[in-house]
Amino acid sequence: MIICPTCKTNYEIQPETCTKCGFPFTGTEKEKSIFIGQQILKKGNVSDTKDRIKRARIILWIIGGLNILSPFLIYNNNPLQGIYIITGIIIGLIFIGFGFFTYKKPLISILIPLILLLLFYIIGAIAEPISLIQGIIWKVIFVSGLIYGLISIIKAEKIRKESEFLKEQNYK
Repeated sequence: MIICPTCKTNYEIQPETCTKCGFPFTGTEKEKSIFIGQQILKKGNVSDTKDRIKRARIILWIIGGLNILSPFLIYNNNPLQGIYIITGIIIGLIFIGFGFFTYKKPLISILIPLILLLLFYIIGAIAEPISLIQGIIWKVIFVSGLIYGLISIIKAEKIRKESEFLKEQNYK
């Protein structure tokens, strides 16, 4: 009985390559080592995606919470305070909802809020150009964190499509 060192698939007769993960049974020791090293890196990338999604989820919750709280703090004694409060609560709940939805559909749950966030920043910059600079560090952190999560999900999906063995790796 021959066992693939990467995915532990059993074979009665040694194949040229593993049908599940692609391990090169007939390759040189260097090729085998390189393949195993690449598989470990790919598996690590898929595993790390879970942490990156968690960070993006936290960012969505923070954005949601800030949107809910900020109208109470910023627009105090403004005649339109009620509208700002209602709008802030609705937008905040949308972001918080997308944060929870990342457990089921992480790609779309990060992509849509990222687009919304960028639209808010662009509209705010058009309406009041100074708003683009205000809180720039937080804006960069929020946008880059969401982009980083998206890129990680896309990479993980690509890796999982390449190999039957890595399809079993879950990042959600």
